[in-house]
Amino acid sequence: MLQLRERHNKRRQSRPYTVSMQRMPIDQALAGTDSIRQVRASSDGVFWLAGLASEDGRMTVQRWRAGEIVEITPGFNVRSRVMEYGGGAYAVADALVVWCDDFTKRLWIRDGDITRPLTPESSRFRYGGLTLAPRNRLLLAVREDHDAVPEERSEIVALDLDSGNADGGRVLVSGADFYAGPVVRDGRLAWFQWMHPNMSWDEASVWVTNLDDPGHVDRIHGKPGVSAQHPVWLGDGSLACVTDESGHWNWVVHHADATSTWRTPHDCSIPVWVLDTPPACAVGDDLLATVQIDDGRGALALWHPSNGEVTHPLPGTAMIESLASRGQELFAIAEWDDRPASLVRISPTGERTELVASEPQTNLSRPVCHWSEGPAGPVHSWFYPVPGAVAPPMLVLTHGGPTSAHYPGFDRMIQFWVSRGICVLDVNYSGSTGFGRTYRNRLKGQWGVLDVADVVAAAREVCRAGLADPERVAIAGGSAGGYTTLQALVTSDFFAAGISSYGIGDLRALVEETHKAESRYTFALVAPWPEGEQVYRERSPITQLDRLDTPMLILQGLEDRVVPPGQAFDMAKAVRAKGLPLALVTFENEGHGFRSLAARRQSLESQLSFLEQVLGMPLSDDVPVLSIENLAP
Repeated sequence: MLQLRERHNKRRQSRPYTVSMQRMPIDQALAGTDSIRQVRASSDGVFWLAGLASEDGRMTVQRWRAGEIVEITPGFNVRSRVMEYGGGAYAVADALVVWCDDFTKRLWIRDGDITRPLTPESSRFRYGGLTLAPRNRLLLAVREDHDAVPEERSEIVALDLDSGNADGGRVLVSGADFYAGPVVRDGRLAWFQWMHPNMSWDEASVWVTNLDDPGHVDRIHGKPGVSAQHPVWLGDGSLACVTDESGHWNWVVHHADATSTWRTPHDCSIPVWVLDTPPACAVGDDLLATVQIDDGRGALALWHPSNGEVTHPLPGTAMIESLASRGQELFAIAEWDDRPASLVRISPTGERTELVASEPQTNLSRPVCHWSEGPAGPVHSWFYPVPGAVAPPMLVLTHGGPTSAHYPGFDRMIQFWVSRGICVLDVNYSGSTGFGRTYRNRLKGQWGVLDVADVVAAAREVCRAGLADPERVAIAGGSAGGYTTLQALVTSDFFAAGISSYGIGDLRALVEETHKAESRYTFALVAPWPEGEQVYRERSPITQLDRLDTPMLILQGLEDRVVPPGQAFDMAKAVRAKGLPLALVTFENEGHGFRSLAARRQSLESQLSFLEQVLGMPLSDDVPVLSIENLAP
């Protein structure tokens, strides 16, 4: 124990250094700007979902028309909870707007100036992936039936726009475990689906049926071991979708008697966590707009299936969040590394206009693309240096998923850390998306092993380059990133501290308690269950605490269904019993992620105070000092 204390004291020695950035106040870090996502377009205007910073992130539909922005859904919280993560919570067509309201748990419709409920109050059904078929006076949706046993049932249903839909909607398609991406054109419905134990990025297929004869379905694209997803109807009536048959998510168009394929060594799609429409849409008869991810950045690409021509009309973006079209006009929600997201209109002549603009920020740390060598091959990261500092403390971030990724879009939290003298390394470890199927599949059977090795290798390389202090490196992550964080703390001696937000400490508890969408997720990442229970036990941080010797902060929402609170309590109990420095902070009425301003403030203040104390940094005078159990004076 004496040796551990000496090590901690060494790490906590204050080492002054110069930071040329102005310190970001807590209020500025939390206030931010209204978020903007999920663009849609119709003859009535251009629409998007806005997260209102002044109202704890309440989601509402806003519309731009003739230079005027108005709120379409005042008093509603436009969110879906299908598959827990939701998505596709609203749809537009002409003057029609429909949405899921999280307050009343009902579908609502606005037809012109009249707003009314489209479904009765019910806890049985959840809806998402909404799309309108105005000619048929129908709303198409993915519906979850939570009265079904042994687990909720996913279906595609049709809801009558002119009735109260007392039955919850007419079932059109059923039988698969999961459905997503319903789109309709001229009475033809397309979607994609997948089955347990796969996730959509493992294996999925695209299907088509007719609204007037839904009993007859045709599989358009799908093979064993191939992920085909995100159908898009083109203007000429052909159907496009992405497939990773080539090793990357590339687009293929199914014509009446032929196919057109765009082969590129880049992913042109992202994994399905939420049921939003993909960052792709048709523009006119012979143009597909899509995201193209290259070296961790997402750019807008325009592909002409008829001649194969590809252009990139919006350079300099960090990511393209969503796309929509109206005639020959294209609308993109673009993310940038130096400012918040903006809504951009691109005319048929290529002229760009920002309908919802954002101002470039000053006094920034700009992301630097960083590749390091991991056990399974190159590993991608984004590094954010502290201007003017020599070897400052470093915070290593581990994203969730784990089949996800971090892109270099403007992140106020990262800028906050840098302004407080902590450089940031944001690691896209093996298993991350945007780098092709081989990179994504590296993590199969290796979760808790290869992701940890990758983040350690990336962090060591940054330290060897003299960019960070190797004695003061902390690691932080949420959800699956919280698991990687905890696993790194118990299997490596590299990190000086760790922060787990709603992280997984016991894989066995996760596989037994989590929700339907991810109930078999670990089968490929860890081992089949229950026959692989021993592997789950061996890879659970809570069973490896004999190697833990670092301070830990645990943040947990008490209403979390994805990673139940018992995970945090069990981990804290075990850390406390070992006598290690510990802080456990819980949040009432918060789920998988913290939404209220009060919770976000407490979380950020707790993290800053924790890092300052355990890394030997000067204490900030604008945050309360966090009480840390077992921390020596």
